[in-house]
Amino acid sequence: MNPQDALTTGRNFLDEATENITFEEFAWAFEEAWHGVAWALNSLRERPLTDVGSGEKGAVPKKGSLILMLGGTPNPPKSARVVRQFEEAHPRFEARDLTPKDIEKLVFAAWELHDDCGTRLRVEDDRLGDKLMLAEVSPGRVGSRTIERRTALKLLAVSSVLPLQACSKIEKDNRPVATEPQGASKHPGKPADVAEIVPIRGMQWPTIDPFLFCAHHRDDYPEGNENMGPQASLDGRHLGRDFETKDGWNMYHGRIVPGFPRHPHRGFETVTVVRQGLLDHADSMGATARYGNGDVQWLTAGGGIQHAEMFPLLRSEEPNPLELFQIWLNLPRVNKMVPPHFTMLWDEKIPRVTRTDKAGRKTTVTLSAGTLDGQSPPAPPPNSWASDPASDLAIWSIKMEAGAVFEMPAVNVGTVRALYVHEGESVKIGTKDVAKGNRARVNDNGVLTLVAGSQPIEVLLLQARPLDEPVAKRGPFVMNTQDEIRQAYADYQRTQFGGWPWNANGPVHDRQKGRFAKLLDGSFEEPT
Repeated sequence: MNPQDALTTGRNFLDEATENITFEEFAWAFEEAWHGVAWALNSLRERPLTDVGSGEKGAVPKKGSLILMLGGTPNPPKSARVVRQFEEAHPRFEARDLTPKDIEKLVFAAWELHDDCGTRLRVEDDRLGDKLMLAEVSPGRVGSRTIERRTALKLLAVSSVLPLQACSKIEKDNRPVATEPQGASKHPGKPADVAEIVPIRGMQWPTIDPFLFCAHHRDDYPEGNENMGPQASLDGRHLGRDFETKDGWNMYHGRIVPGFPRHPHRGFETVTVVRQGLLDHADSMGATARYGNGDVQWLTAGGGIQHAEMFPLLRSEEPNPLELFQIWLNLPRVNKMVPPHFTMLWDEKIPRVTRTDKAGRKTTVTLSAGTLDGQSPPAPPPNSWASDPASDLAIWSIKMEAGAVFEMPAVNVGTVRALYVHEGESVKIGTKDVAKGNRARVNDNGVLTLVAGSQPIEVLLLQARPLDEPVAKRGPFVMNTQDEIRQAYADYQRTQFGGWPWNANGPVHDRQKGRFAKLLDGSFEEPT
């Protein structure tokens, strides 16, 4: 294992710790933070270990295990200080004497150690690649505050073209706004082809700017009980953090009803595309909804909102399968603190475009965002990156018959297309065969041809022009700097983003209630 892999493993643990804080699962948060510190220390070893002996899931490692990790590292002062904090907290944790505030402080201390290790190793965080930021120790580059000679040369080179860029921007800003439909391009160039293929493993799929996250939830829930939870034993599940897909389904953070009880967000949007099953939404603004079976909810967290997303099992005589995509879409810097807003795209109003190739084989495209053949879904929230014509943003579900040929239209120069093959066997994208369980990245802007294999296939398209802005992400908050992340936590502790007007952390609506939405402005919708 190399240092960057060890640091990435630690970051993943710390992401989990931060998320668990917001679900008030403080025991889980302490455990994950302990693991995160261990892996951060491991990254400083001359030869990082592939296993740091973190122990079984659901059990905090033994007192003294972090001190042992210090023995194999250069032992910088910050490392020793953070390890001492955790080791001294261990007996208090076992005695249930640690407060939520204590655990939050430990989690942030662990993050500081993680970033300090990255600084010492000069390791770049893969969430931003090689973007250059100088204002602070960047959340995207875990590098140094100092400017190296190579960086200075870059700055000199950049400074010589800044006046030209400024003139170009003035000229561009004074041009009339383009009225071409999305997908049009004056210079489509040669046919597009795949630039990269990466595997999509598990529930969380890798994404490309401006998409931050894509989770594919697929749960074969059993019959529901009187509380709309699973009519099955919950023994052996880590309730509060059940992601193991035991018996084909998860409780997630739910303890009675599956789902995600109240938790905060700031600085981005969630786009929830429900293929089957129903979700119950409740939030800190007093809005509620039940939606699913083809519906899409588009929620702009903006300056801050708490919400709950529960999966009530309404049928007591038959199973309750659930399948959805939850997509996190970044907000531009200028819109990160806008008021919260959500829009319901009801299944009845979401267009489905069917094309038939020369052999009579069909491709059906469901449009959650973007335009195809002159058809578009209802508009996304007003402050979304998707509402800017320059974004060229599209979210499509592409379903192809075996052997079908489908030509995706050209896109604007700079737009990136990511195609996730999640059903069927394989599809030819451009000149590359892409098997199920892989994502194809397409950087070219020309027409892109898809040819289904010997079985019907389904592909999720996430397409957009990148925002190309710094990303600082900690758990449920996505901002541009680490200072803004710390401010988000301080604001959440102070204001609770509007409080919580419901009598439960994971409220569910009446079993007999149909699909509906009470929006943030108090208006009421039902699909027709």
